[in-house]
Amino acid sequence: MRVTTKVRYGTRMLVEIAAHSGETPLALREIASRQQVSLNYVKHIVGPLVAAGLVRTERGSRGGVVLARPAVDITVSSVVRAIQGTTAPTACVDDASVCPRSPDCVTRDVWCRVQTAVDGVLAGITIADLVQQRRQSEGKTAGAISAGPA
Repeated sequence: MRVTTKVRYGTRMLVEIAAHSGETPLALREIASRQQVSLNYVKHIVGPLVAAGLVRTERGSRGGVVLARPAVDITVSSVVRAIQGTTAPTACVDDASVCPRSPDCVTRDVWCRVQTAVDGVLAGITIADLVQQRRQSEGKTAGAISAGPA
């Protein structure tokens, strides 16, 4: 499975939103700035996330994007499926009818096993896990910077 740029950025966007949940909604412009992604690209990614029910938008002067459900209930797998549609490494994994050889193809079995393994990993990681990992990473960096020479 190849992870697209949209999936990578979409996952990072959700981590950013989740890290600031409980605060006011995050403006798309703020997300773009924090993630160093163009605003147009952020707008392009947010649509599928809204359609999948992962985020919702709030209008108004203090509007923006918020998680539509708790970060612990949003898996990386759901992000991939919302943006990319599938984790299948080949088309025949999702639809055996695309290839007349599918019923007897031993390599298709390999690709099906690959998808099962990828799905297992992605389904086991939540946005909340990634937020926690980010905070731990930021804590290590801050500690190393503030420690300085003795």
